[in-house]
Amino acid sequence: MFETFPNAPIIEALIDIRTQLRQSVTLADLEALHDDIKSQYPEKQKRMLWQGLFQLEGEKQPSATTQSKVMGYLFKSADALQITQFRLDGFSFSRLRPYTEWEKVYAEARRLWKIYCARTKPARVTRLATRYINSIEISSKQFDYDDYLTAAPKVPPGIPQLVEHFFTRLVVPFRDHEATAIIMQTPSDKQDPIKTAIILDIDVFKDVSLAPDDPKIDEIFAILREIKNKAFFSSITERTMELFR
Repeated sequence: MFETFPNAPIIEALIDIRTQLRQSVTLADLEALHDDIKSQYPEKQKRMLWQGLFQLEGEKQPSATTQSKVMGYLFKSADALQITQFRLDGFSFSRLRPYTEWEKVYAEARRLWKIYCARTKPARVTRLATRYINSIEISSKQFDYDDYLTAAPKVPPGIPQLVEHFFTRLVVPFRDHEATAIIMQTPSDKQDPIKTAIILDIDVFKDVSLAPDDPKIDEIFAILREIKNKAFFSSITERTMELFR
């Protein structure tokens, strides 16, 4: 068992299910689902997909353009702490800070997933993922990253031992479970003059081919959660854990 913290650093916990929908499912079908959840999720927004395009014409400088299209709808709870997405390529559920607990988050995601399935009747589930974005907040601007991260960035010897910015991204296969974890570390964009916030972003996923009501979905999410916890606790030190207790 992994330790739970009264001051968990989680700023967003996300559960995502990618699907293959029938061609007959439309954006109007997804929008109509709002009627089933409007009392808990009153705010509706379009979920956009942005794509960049590069054009080459003879000897001219290449030009870049962007195109967008609606992929589905995003629905927010009245307190803006819970967000669900019903998309043409799948479903997701997010819980923002303050985090509650996995059992409650997964139960709500499962409830909303059933509502999504009732209307869209997905042909297959193609990918399962859970992503946890953590903010490690240190009440100092001068400290040794090794005191807080087990895989901290290293400054080469012979140059000033100062770091203004860094970004690390590890892609780690868990072959026993045919799953993959992506672990990212970087300073938060939201900094203040006294504190330092480090983002520890852990995304664990598995490609699958399952029926939408297959009980293996619950089993796989339990495994993905275990991998996520292992990646998190392997990335931080005991001193970091004290920040959350």
